[in-house]
Amino acid sequence: MSKLNIKKQLGLLYISNFMFNISIAGAAWVLLLVSDGYSLIQVGLAETVFHAVSLCAEIPSGMFADVMGRKKSLIVSCVMSMLSAVVRGFIPGFAAVCVSVGFSALSYNFISGSDSALAYDSLLEEGQEKKYDKYISNQTAIYRISNGIATLLAGVAVIMGNRNAQILSFAISAVNMVFLLFLRENKVIEKKTGDSLSKRIKDVISGSFCFLKGNRKVAGLIFRNALVGGIDVLLLFFLQAKLPMTGIPDWSLGPLLFIMSMGGIVGALAARKVKKTTLGKLFVFCLSLALIGLVSEFTGVWYLMTLGGFLTAFADDLIQIKSDIALNRMVPPEQRATLISVNSFCFSVLMIVMSPLAGLIFSL
Repeated sequence: MSKLNIKKQLGLLYISNFMFNISIAGAAWVLLLVSDGYSLIQVGLAETVFHAVSLCAEIPSGMFADVMGRKKSLIVSCVMSMLSAVVRGFIPGFAAVCVSVGFSALSYNFISGSDSALAYDSLLEEGQEKKYDKYISNQTAIYRISNGIATLLAGVAVIMGNRNAQILSFAISAVNMVFLLFLRENKVIEKKTGDSLSKRIKDVISGSFCFLKGNRKVAGLIFRNALVGGIDVLLLFFLQAKLPMTGIPDWSLGPLLFIMSMGGIVGALAARKVKKTTLGKLFVFCLSLALIGLVSEFTGVWYLMTLGGFLTAFADDLIQIKSDIALNRMVPPEQRATLISVNSFCFSVLMIVMSPLAGLIFSL
């Protein structure tokens, strides 16, 4: 077997991350639904379907990555994205919308945990795991940039029309899948190929359960990260509705949302510099910034609200990166994707609890 080219491996993951988040159809999904005549109630129901599917499939998708392979899981993610685009673009009716949204949720599930597990264990195999800090910071910055570009171009998706936007999304996912075919699977996965499927599943379940049972520190780490992340996601979501009420021109909403997302890039860069601060102190700092961002929403002043969104995005990505690094150092390689998926699962649960509360708060 040829030696792993770590630069090529990480480079392919960088490209995949950018392509996964550049879809303008995904960024404009609410606008596309509304432009097709669907009500906001139906939009809310579709969002509920997304979170319900995501919640149910999060941990099983992580287990799939640890049992069948992280590379295969990323490829399945692309297949789910393509199915979502086909259903949404070519099958009319709200039932089809819900099916499409379900496939979209699965695409996120299968990439969640798989990409970071593949990257960390690839670096670990080469004795370069200390470079994971730089890698995850780069990936977070790439996510913010690609997602920000997609948000800026959301209006283009509406001009193109739903079907054309979905065809473009399909094409992007297909190209992404071609890049993923050149990835190398982790050795920790390849050494399981001689085991039966039932043994591999049993080992992942028992190993994950025993690890979580004996590591309360991990539970605290996951909760703190999810709390700051939840505030950020909900604040940026509701600011889309609240900023236009401040009297800003319609054209300025996209750029202001883009500026807020750039706070995440600054947070990702700052994460490289934070070396000695404990996660406990960092959590207090990031939570404080997130709460300042939350308070700024009530000022009704567009530049203060934008600054608040920027600070919250900064705090979210800073604590998320440092938590991700700490979590990967703690978990065993054999169950890495599964245990990272537990992190995402807890975030989804917290979002279900926080979302209606946030709706009540932001309606004041």
